[in-house]
Amino acid sequence: MLLGSTQQDIHTTRVGMAAADLILACDPVVGASAETLLRVREGRTHVALNAHGTPTAAFVKMPDWQDPSLSCVAEIARATGQFSAGTPGVGAFDADALATAVMGDSLYTNPTMLGYAWQKGWIPLARPSLMRAMELNGVAVER
Repeated sequence: MLLGSTQQDIHTTRVGMAAADLILACDPVVGASAETLLRVREGRTHVALNAHGTPTAAFVKMPDWQDPSLSCVAEIARATGQFSAGTPGVGAFDADALATAVMGDSLYTNPTMLGYAWQKGWIPLARPSLMRAMELNGVAVER
């Protein structure tokens, strides 16, 4: 699949309503936001979800604060027409913990999410294409 040979070939920066094939939700709260869920189409959209929630400023200000990550996972699963995370269209796991365990730093959470979605068959690109994109990015290529 070719998205474009050059940056100029890509004419939009946004995915249309109910038009996403894949959502890489590296944060559960953002993944479950209204703006993101508007892009989901039941039966079409796959979601690779980092189930690790990062506390917000509310954590400091509210003594009864509760991590919304678990309810976010359920909301995303419902939006995709799944009954729970872990069903064919939704894959949720703690990508921060995996990136830290394998790569030594949670900085690698995003590429971990990308690799997960690719291994699930949700990204129709060959491995050399992904590797080349990382090389072209030029950041921590050796890792």
